[in-house]
Amino acid sequence: MFERHYTVPVSDLPSRPAFLIEIQLSSHNRWLPPAMAGRKRIMNSSSQFGGSRIGRYARQLDVGIGCLRFQGEMEREYALQIGRDQRRPAMVSAVFSLAFVILFGVSDLVRLPVERFPDLTPDMWGILTSRLVTILVLLGCLYICHRQRAAPRVAPLSVVAMLTLAVCGAVSVCLYKRNHLGHAEFAQLLFVMGAFSPLGLRFRHSIVLAAGVVAIAFAIRYWLLPVELQGQQFNAMLLLMLIFSGVGGYLRERAHREQFLLRGILKEQASLDPLTGLANRRGFDEQLEMIRQQARRENVPVGLLLLDVDFFKRYNDRYGHQAGDLALQRVASCLEAFARRPLDMAARMGGEEFALVLYDCGAASLKDRADQLCADVRRLRIDHATSDISAFVTVSVGGVLLLPQETAWSALDRADQLLYEAKRQGRDRTSVERLLPAAAVA
Repeated sequence: MFERHYTVPVSDLPSRPAFLIEIQLSSHNRWLPPAMAGRKRIMNSSSQFGGSRIGRYARQLDVGIGCLRFQGEMEREYALQIGRDQRRPAMVSAVFSLAFVILFGVSDLVRLPVERFPDLTPDMWGILTSRLVTILVLLGCLYICHRQRAAPRVAPLSVVAMLTLAVCGAVSVCLYKRNHLGHAEFAQLLFVMGAFSPLGLRFRHSIVLAAGVVAIAFAIRYWLLPVELQGQQFNAMLLLMLIFSGVGGYLRERAHREQFLLRGILKEQASLDPLTGLANRRGFDEQLEMIRQQARRENVPVGLLLLDVDFFKRYNDRYGHQAGDLALQRVASCLEAFARRPLDMAARMGGEEFALVLYDCGAASLKDRADQLCADVRRLRIDHATSDISAFVTVSVGGVLLLPQETAWSALDRADQLLYEAKRQGRDRTSVERLLPAAAVA
């Protein structure tokens, strides 16, 4: 089979070694699990500062997923993801189950003495009632799932549908068998397998559900059937089906979790600058819009700092591009220290230009942060022999508060004008908008 290899760089902080995952795709262009078609390799960086970390998806992939559980908030993210991904397959499974139950109901009308209706035996009423209950429950689950369109509802609805199928199916089979009528006893094995189908459930929930289905089948068989009709061989087959389906379910979820991590890595990388590990321009635009909306709801100001490394072209010409990359990484590390809160953001806009978004930051605080940022870069003491203003690398900073209903382009344009004003004034300084309106909130 023709194969293509892609190498995807993954980084999270400027001080970490570059982490790469080589992903192999088949000619059908499907992602394959790393254990089957990929390789991980760590490549050391020449970074001269800080510790090292990798992106949270890559870190989880490196830790492993043998226990089928992610660390911290990622597990909840995965649960929401499978709820969204498996909502449609779960609805399709419910539709097919409904169709089969209706077919069995039609078969009941043909095989049972319905001409004596309503003078049926209790067993006959039990069979018809179990079919009707199953149809109503499946229709209700489909209706709720279709109307609500909420991923978290898929799992509980799947559990309700599966338990209803297991109870009603076991009751009808046992009543058929007790009356010595033809019955599809082995259909109960499908209920065990169905617990591991794409129903929005994680493996640990599926295995509990499948064990519950087996327990229900055992209990109903012992309740409704005499000992000579219980069939110990069939009970053993139920247990074996539980084991084999459990192994298959484990392998399926392991592969699904690996694909989830790979998609997360690629999504993370689409919004990250590979050199510094900060957000890139795409990530900056996406996050800034989200931050602005949140700030508008909470009625708080958002500060934007735009900074540029002074005389950086001269630095590259004097020390070389590799040293220039290391200098940018150290400046990025300094910048990231200011983005401590969840809605703060540091980004590399391109070349030697960076941006810092500060949530709930007023005019006075924005000026203080800008001055402190300039001072912290100077304290890095990165030699710059060709600078006109200092023996070390410095930055110029322009800062604004986002105005109500202002677009990101407009805010960046205002910050850019103030940045160039700082450069005209001699560089290594800040220029923060002074006349800020009282209503300057995003």
